[in-house]
Amino acid sequence: MNLVKSPKIRPYVFLSAATSLDGYIATVDGDSLLSNSKDWARVHRLRAESDAIMVGSGTIRTDDSKLTINERLVGARIEKHPIRVVVSSNGSIPLKSRVITHRPDVQTLIATTSQCSLSQTKKLEKRGCKVIKCGNGPLTDLHQLLYIVKTEFNVKKLMVEGGSLLNGALLSNKLVDEIYLAIAPVICGLGIPLFNLSQPIPTFSKSPFFEIKAHSQIDDMIWLKMSIHYQSRQIK
Repeated sequence: MNLVKSPKIRPYVFLSAATSLDGYIATVDGDSLLSNSKDWARVHRLRAESDAIMVGSGTIRTDDSKLTINERLVGARIEKHPIRVVVSSNGSIPLKSRVITHRPDVQTLIATTSQCSLSQTKKLEKRGCKVIKCGNGPLTDLHQLLYIVKTEFNVKKLMVEGGSLLNGALLSNKLVDEIYLAIAPVICGLGIPLFNLSQPIPTFSKSPFFEIKAHSQIDDMIWLKMSIHYQSRQIK
């Protein structure tokens, strides 16, 4: 499928994450249990308000996420779950992953590149996944992917739940509109950062500006809603 990149034709993209006080989404040993019960309920309500949920293949391998909505947490019956989107340039996600096996009635898209072999494509499709090839690699073309999910799957609001590499790639390509960030009262010193950028930002003047639009306390966590401006912060 050869489509022209169009950063303007895409869903509204928001990123949802929980971090430690020192900015990590997981420890070096892979512990990512940061959210409390009320924050988990908030995350599931956000899922219920979205047309699709997107994660990277690393998140699937580490967390084995189902990417569905827990009706008990939202307190309502969900008639239609959001589309699940997994970004994997070569399609190498475990075929027994819960994103594939759990609730096969919920559509799962695997966003790959031409580096995904025909045999792996057939294996994924045999298990009910829709494989979308976006570019030649080495990484999935995110502009093309967002264009496809908007125009072919009618995704207007896309929720991103990590991981670090996907978060960083979306931010670097200026494809994130908002971030919902829950901060837990713990530290780990070293681990997996919220954004894994391919190139470091040399000065704060070159960083995107994260404008706080709302904030609240969720038991022992602080929650922030921020819009992202791809311009310098103006210090008054």
